[in-house]
Amino acid sequence: MSKRPWKTLMVVIADPFADDQPALAKAVTLSLRSGARLVLFNCFMLPQPVNDVPMGSRSQIIASALRQRRERMEALVDLTRVRDAKCIAAWDYPAHEAIVRQVSKTKPDLLITASHRHGRLARWLLANTDWELIRQCPCPVWFVRSPEIAPQLRILVAVDPFHAHDKPATLDERLVHAASVVAQQFGGRVSLAHACQIPDSARPVRSLMLARARQAVQDLATRHGVDTEACEVKAGKAEDIIPAIERREGADLLVMGAVSRSIDTHAVIGNTAERVIDRVGCDLLVIKPMMPKMQAVSPSPRWLATARELPGSRSKRAPSALRMQ
Repeated sequence: MSKRPWKTLMVVIADPFADDQPALAKAVTLSLRSGARLVLFNCFMLPQPVNDVPMGSRSQIIASALRQRRERMEALVDLTRVRDAKCIAAWDYPAHEAIVRQVSKTKPDLLITASHRHGRLARWLLANTDWELIRQCPCPVWFVRSPEIAPQLRILVAVDPFHAHDKPATLDERLVHAASVVAQQFGGRVSLAHACQIPDSARPVRSLMLARARQAVQDLATRHGVDTEACEVKAGKAEDIIPAIERREGADLLVMGAVSRSIDTHAVIGNTAERVIDRVGCDLLVIKPMMPKMQAVSPSPRWLATARELPGSRSKRAPSALRMQ
């Protein structure tokens, strides 16, 4: 995550016709408080039935659906105090590939999307859109679990100073830096947590290992201006320690890294991230060791169209009485 303030935030609108829009609510607050430009993105495979075009005309059905979705997102924006937001609708599938395609075009500082806990089967197969975004998205991803944002964020960073679980040495630096950027932009307090997993063979030197881990975490905190008193190191598994600290501290945001590696031809997410993410209830900011440069992605199918390319897609502004104050 760059040291400069955020310039562009991209939010995924899974269903623009839904009454609840937690990701948009969180993105609006982040946009207003940071001054970043907001981009709304919706993709779909099957358009809803429309009455204004012949049912036998595929191109007209898709064009009408794209227009309706963009107009709906524009109406949602009109209910907020955000100005100059960009609304993009795309007929594209699967969702995670469509989102990554748009991220590569928009180049946001942050992708914001709603998230829910996943079952064990989803974690194993990694077929869920959330997991695919962790694997493939070339920018940090903020997974939203509540629409509100606290006036003073309590930010917990899960670090691993000894680089276990295949984590590179620079990842912790990126995580603490990202947390500091969020705290500086929105106000908040950063704390660090480390779960020190000690093998049975090392039980005789358990206290020494914990002392070394505490010192390493405190050194990391000092380098980033984080209060060393806000560092906690406990012996145990990350999937037990990190959620316990998150619940006890009432964290608003957990910042953690995810390491992608390949098995055969399919990338998988590091087991630590898998086990921790679904055990916490707060928002998550997930960062990979080295965010790749925005690379060209596979071209969209020829039938892909975006609402911004269609004429006459701008809707009338919603009445001022309906806009959020």
